[in-house]
Amino acid sequence: MKDLKTKQNKRMLILAILFIIYSGFISGCWDSRELNQLGISSGVSFDTDPKTGDKLMAYQTVIPSKVRSSSGSSGSGGEQGGGGMGPAVFLYHTRGKTWIEALGNYYLNGDRIQFFPDDLLNICGTETAKLGLYSVIQTILRFPETRPNSYIMVARGKGSDILEVLDGIETIQGIGVAKQIRLSASFAHYPEVTILDFSNRLISKTIAPICPILDIFEDTGADGKKIKRVDIVGTAVFKKDKIIGELNKQESRGLLWGINKVKKGIILADAPDGSGKITLSIIRAKSKTKAELIDGNINIIVEITEEGNLTEYNGKQNLTDKLIKQIEKSEAKKIENDVRAAVNKSFELNADVFGFGEAVHRKDKKIWKDLASRWEEIYPDINVEIKVKTRINEVGDINKAIIPQQ
Repeated sequence: MKDLKTKQNKRMLILAILFIIYSGFISGCWDSRELNQLGISSGVSFDTDPKTGDKLMAYQTVIPSKVRSSSGSSGSGGEQGGGGMGPAVFLYHTRGKTWIEALGNYYLNGDRIQFFPDDLLNICGTETAKLGLYSVIQTILRFPETRPNSYIMVARGKGSDILEVLDGIETIQGIGVAKQIRLSASFAHYPEVTILDFSNRLISKTIAPICPILDIFEDTGADGKKIKRVDIVGTAVFKKDKIIGELNKQESRGLLWGINKVKKGIILADAPDGSGKITLSIIRAKSKTKAELIDGNINIIVEITEEGNLTEYNGKQNLTDKLIKQIEKSEAKKIENDVRAAVNKSFELNADVFGFGEAVHRKDKKIWKDLASRWEEIYPDINVEIKVKTRINEVGDINKAIIPQQ
C-alpha cells in the first residue's frame, strides 16, 4: 500500500513538472514587443538649455519603410545623398527638468516605444559636458532600455545638430557615425569609448575619463553644392565628469600608444636621407606601463614595441640593412614624439589620462595610500620615460632604388 502511494506521488510530481514546462511554452514572453511597435533609435543627444537648465533630448529614429525602399537605390539614403527616397530617419525633440522626464515626454507625441540598440550613439552637447556627464551616465545605466556598451561622445556645440546631419553612404546616419568611430579606433586615430569604459574611468580616483569629439564641417558634393559632414576632431578630457580640455590628433594617437590601444594603422616618419616622408604600416604593437619609486621620486616607464612594413619610400638610396636600421630609429622617434605630446598635454591639463596612478598602485600599495589623496598635486611633476623599439619586417618586392642617387 505504501509503495502504491509512493508511485502515485511520483506520477503527480512528474505531471506537475510537465505542466510547468508546457505552460512556459504556450504563454510566450510576457514583456515581448513586436518590431512594428518599436521606434529604433540610432542616436540620442543630451543638450542643456543654458538659460533655464532644462534637459533637451533628441532621438534619431529609424523609419523602417524608408530603409526598405532605399536598399535598392543608388543614393546615400539621406537628404544630401540625392537618393530620391528622402531621409531614412526622423528626429524627435523633447524637453524636461531631468533626462528621464525628457524621455517620458517623448511619449506625449511619439507613436512608438523607443528601442536603443548596442551601437547607439550617445552625443552630449558642449554645455552638458561643461556641467558634467554624471547625470547622463546615471540615466543611461539605470534606465533598463539602454545599453552600457553603447558609445558616448561630445559634440562641439549641440548634440542634436550632429544628429540632424545626414551624410555618408549609410542609409542610417547613426550607424555610419558608429562605424566611423570603430574604424578610427582600429587605425589608432581616436579612442572608441563606451558608456561602460567612461564609467570605469569615472569610478577610478585618478584616471581621467575620455571620449571622442564630433564636429560639423562643410564639404563640396559631386554636384558642386555645399553639404554638411560629421567628423571626429579630437579627444575630450574630463576632470571627474566635467570636460576640461581636449587632445588633438597627434596627442590622441600618443594616448592610444600609451594605453595599449594601437593594433594597426599608418605611421609617417622622416626619411633619414632627407628625401621627405616615409610611410610604414603597423602590423602589431604592444605597450605596458610600470612605475619606479626611488628615494621618494616617481618614475613612470612606458615601454612600446612595434612591428611594421615599409610601404612608401621615395628616396634614391638602396634599402641596405644600415638604412633600414636608420628608418626604424626614425619611426621610433615619431612614436616617442606622439606619446610625449600626449604626456605633456596631460600635465598641462593635470589629468591622468594614461592611468599612471594605477601603475604606482600596482608597484606599491602601501605608498599609494599616502599618494592617492595628493595625486592631483603630484601628477604634473612626475618623470615619464618613453622607450620605443621598432622593427621593419618587409620592405616590398624591391630593395634597390629605381632611380639611383647620382
